[in-house]
Amino acid sequence: MAISTAVKKEKNQVLKPREPESFRYRFKVKDLEKMYEAGIFKPDEKVELINGEVIKLSPIGLKHALVVDSLVEIFSELLQSRKELKEKYSLRVQNPIYISTQNLPESDIVIVNKEFRKEKQHPKPKYIELLIEVADTTLEKDREIKIPLYAKKKIKQVWIVDLNNNQIEVYTNPYKKEYLNIEIYPSDKKIKIFGKEIPVKDILNV
Repeated sequence: MAISTAVKKEKNQVLKPREPESFRYRFKVKDLEKMYEAGIFKPDEKVELINGEVIKLSPIGLKHALVVDSLVEIFSELLQSRKELKEKYSLRVQNPIYISTQNLPESDIVIVNKEFRKEKQHPKPKYIELLIEVADTTLEKDREIKIPLYAKKKIKQVWIVDLNNNQIEVYTNPYKKEYLNIEIYPSDKKIKIFGKEIPVKDILNV
């Protein structure tokens, strides 16, 4: 009797359908390059690869664009003003940098050692002297996703130009997935790079 009862209960059981397993495909830099070659992205469409995810970049607003223009003018003049800087570094604007096989971000401003050109690919972290992200709507993503990524790969100095609060965050001394030194420069202060002090208000246009 015990056996037949057990069988009866088993027949009366209602089996719930299994939920489909979700997964997220991780791309690599070589996959992204093939997508460009295949014409998957429009010529004016900008994307970056972060932790294996292809992320479409939002259109740049007016304030963002003006700050990038200011940074280009300031750093172009600075690099041209001294022979040793002109010979050693170049300025890259909204171009990719090669962080790893699954990370190809496009930062707003990067000052790199010209030696990177010998490798015939986008500059790696070891060639980056300064990396700048201009942030308004992307502020949270830059702090929580990009900063740990840059620290892990030992990029020596990163600036986040915070357009929401009109200030610049300076990250130095990378250790594991964080920067041990973080300094905040409001619009009434000066920020120092390559021995030159730059008024923050000149960068922010305020």
